[in-house]
Amino acid sequence: MASTRVLGFGLSILMLSATLTGCLGLAFQREFMESMREPPEVRIKEETVGFDYTFESNSLDSVLYTNETIIEFDSSVSQLVINFRAQFPYSSVLEELVGNETNQYRYVNVKLWKPGVKQSGGDPFWEVRATQDYPQQKFSFPQSDLITGPWTFEVEARGYGFTAPVDQASFYDHFDTYVTITKPCVVFEESHENDECTFLSALQSA
Repeated sequence: MASTRVLGFGLSILMLSATLTGCLGLAFQREFMESMREPPEVRIKEETVGFDYTFESNSLDSVLYTNETIIEFDSSVSQLVINFRAQFPYSSVLEELVGNETNQYRYVNVKLWKPGVKQSGGDPFWEVRATQDYPQQKFSFPQSDLITGPWTFEVEARGYGFTAPVDQASFYDHFDTYVTITKPCVVFEESHENDECTFLSALQSA
């Protein structure tokens, strides 16, 4: 009953405003409709980028893989999480047979650089190198460790992948690594249905 009264009152106000002339009527309608809107909702959203690669060589030559991406950090980023995993089948057995020489042909080296540090010859913010199986591991960093600007996430890796006539003899070197940053975003009333979310930093810079 209460909602019916509110709706009826709203329709009456709109009809009254329609009788007003010019900009006064339009302004009154706009202000009334804005007052009926729900306030925007602020959510915490994760943004993830990274690399996922499976080697396939079928020869005595290892495959080289390199890649990098730029990640924009702003003052609203509250946390940084890096996930890393590598798989080098039979790597420990081969290393026992031929020594550390295998580390030159089967490895993954991942680095994350703060803005401008790589160009100035400094050390990476985070780095990991794997030459044998490396189980899934998560590295977390608080906001106090982060600065605004373009961060560089890069990887250099070598590996093998063999498809043998017998499946049990096949093997493929593989790694995957991801950077996830956490930052607030805003959902407006008209975006609730499709769950669209606009990062707060983008609204502030607009």
